[in-house]
Amino acid sequence: MAQTKHTMSFASVLLLGINGVIGSGIFLLPGTLVKDAGWHSVTAIVGAGLATTLIALCYAVLASRIDDDGGAWVYADRAFGPLAGFMTGWFSWFLGVITIAAELAAFLTTLGGLVPLAQTRWGYTVIALVILGGLTVVNGMGGSAATGLDDFASAIKVALLLAVVLVGGWATLHLWGPVALPVPTGGGLRPAFVTAFYMFTGFSFLPIAAQQMRDPARTLPRALLIVMVVVTLGYALVQTVVIGLLGAKVTATALPVAASLAAVIGPVGRTVVLLGMLVSILGVAIAVAFDTPIAMASLATEKQLLPSAFGRTNRHGAPIVAICLTMGVAAVLVVSGSYLFLVKLIVLSSFAQYVMTILAMLKLRRDPALPQGMRLPGGWLIPLVALGVIAALATSFSPLTWAIGAAMAGLGGLVYWRDRRQR
Repeated sequence: MAQTKHTMSFASVLLLGINGVIGSGIFLLPGTLVKDAGWHSVTAIVGAGLATTLIALCYAVLASRIDDDGGAWVYADRAFGPLAGFMTGWFSWFLGVITIAAELAAFLTTLGGLVPLAQTRWGYTVIALVILGGLTVVNGMGGSAATGLDDFASAIKVALLLAVVLVGGWATLHLWGPVALPVPTGGGLRPAFVTAFYMFTGFSFLPIAAQQMRDPARTLPRALLIVMVVVTLGYALVQTVVIGLLGAKVTATALPVAASLAAVIGPVGRTVVLLGMLVSILGVAIAVAFDTPIAMASLATEKQLLPSAFGRTNRHGAPIVAICLTMGVAAVLVVSGSYLFLVKLIVLSSFAQYVMTILAMLKLRRDPALPQGMRLPGGWLIPLVALGVIAALATSFSPLTWAIGAAMAGLGGLVYWRDRRQR
């Protein structure tokens, strides 16, 4: 059942935040992190969690003063005007599209552990397009099952991670001795840090639902901090357990969480874990596939930051133009890009929101038209450190990643210019 305005309790906000942050990354990326940084992959996770928390604090400050739905684009629009708000909203939509593609790539990687056909190029492509086609049809008919499926998938996801920490942790302490790790062959701590950073990017979706919360000015800042601490601790524990159970084998498997539990409870356990991962990952993909076109249509119809055509609906009341555009771009990305490449695109798109939010916080921190809200200790120190972290990480992106980001920015600027001329 959809939440009405100001009905979400603090516990509901915490669960929403934890579910939004925990995605497919923790199930698929532990091996990649170990390949880059060995045991220091745990350090990379904790460091990424701390860095993301600094950014979340800037969101928290603005959320305590501006309780409108929308998150980053609302803050940018308030601080710098409609062009900044549009570009931030444009990249927010693109972030949703990439997330759909990345979750489908993760789903197909997991499915390959059970169905070898999904490991072939043509099988991967056909299954991906069939799923996206089905989502387009159901979404276009005004489907409303996404919320219930997302809740169920969330429960499965949390249960799997708890099983890894509890069962795997017990086995690591009582049944296994010290394990030998391979010498890292990747790029070291910095690329591991970027990869780990992706695992936390979902926190920025929480402020979008600000108006559905009770007393958002107090609830949202507290919830963001608690969510970041809980998820950082959980990720670090899972990474430690996976390394402890698999040792040098962790870099040789595409499904390290399933492999680690299989080492304890056997092949049947591996199958159960893979089925749980499939439900969890597909649930996230479906939820984002339903939410992203609605957010795009809202920017066009309610906020008037996109051309009105993007908000056009069909006879079922579904935003059909936004749906088709979202699914079409997601199809191109999931077929042409690997999971790790999509991860880098997600981080880049997230940075666009983070930078605008931090700059908006700096500009609006003494705005007399806004309530006082939350204040950060140290004044400018936390936002400046957060901007420094983003700048340092941005240097690790490949030229292709930057080219795609620049192309999206250019396309967004063209859409904005034409829309303003027509208006």
